[in-house]
Amino acid sequence: MERSQPERRLPPLNALRFFEAAGRLQSVRQAAAELYVTPGAVSRQIQSLESWLGVSLFEHGARSVSLTVIGARYLQEVTEHLDALAAATAGVTGRDAGKSTLLIRSYTLFATSWLVPRLTEFHRREPWIDLQLVTSSWPADFGHRDANAEIRPGPRQWPGYDADLLISDEIVLVCDPEYCARHQITGPRDLVRLGSAELLRSLASPRLWEGWLEMAGIPGLVPDCGPTYSDSVLTCRAAAAGQGVALAPWSLVEADLKAGLLKVPFTLKNGYHIFFYLVYSPGEQKSRAFRTFREWLLTQTRSGRGHSAAEAVAPRV
Repeated sequence: MERSQPERRLPPLNALRFFEAAGRLQSVRQAAAELYVTPGAVSRQIQSLESWLGVSLFEHGARSVSLTVIGARYLQEVTEHLDALAAATAGVTGRDAGKSTLLIRSYTLFATSWLVPRLTEFHRREPWIDLQLVTSSWPADFGHRDANAEIRPGPRQWPGYDADLLISDEIVLVCDPEYCARHQITGPRDLVRLGSAELLRSLASPRLWEGWLEMAGIPGLVPDCGPTYSDSVLTCRAAAAGQGVALAPWSLVEADLKAGLLKVPFTLKNGYHIFFYLVYSPGEQKSRAFRTFREWLLTQTRSGRGHSAAEAVAPRV
């Protein structure tokens, strides 16, 4: 008579995924970005796993986490078994055979307005690359070396990294066409008449208005009481809804301008520019997947450098 198989006592598998990511990256925030969830969701899964195991896996600091001795040993064993499961699954399905994973973190507005619409061609041309795109508008989310490369606005100040200029773009004032007509906006001085309450602000770019207004010759106008949003994507959506005027890189609102959702009433004579870079560690050049993506991206952005197309949209003042 055969002896019965002992019942396996397995912890929640989803919690193991969250634990592995947080332990490998030594960061709850970075694990959340990789798994496309909130940091709170990662913390809850880790707490659930610790409760199930009856041990502490992490020591929590003010702004960081570190593995306990038990947690470090458990991470090593869990990683080995998760890798084995992934390999076994690929062997059965063949879905990941020959694929190379490439994780890119991008500034949100660049990704949503410029990069994503062009990725269809990249996926068609390079199906062997598993491109994973995550976005953020917060400087603190960049530079953690957990991504293969990042697309960030300048200036170029990243010691230890290589960087390629992708786009040099003019920051332009945008608003709803009907809003523009109703308030008769034709030049910078009309903003003084509107008042600072009509200047839509982005928490991710707190000094954008300051620099642009100085270039426009009206530094006395302080944008300190207008509606505030987390990033430029939302400020542009608010502008399209007629809530006020916003600032954005011209090429990243080009589609909305062509669709008539936004209008550029005027542009500055000297212009006010922003620069977007592809930023990466020198060692990434050893990766065929990264080299392929970099070459494709540089080809796509060559026509975007030194944009002057804003001149055709609105008069210079």
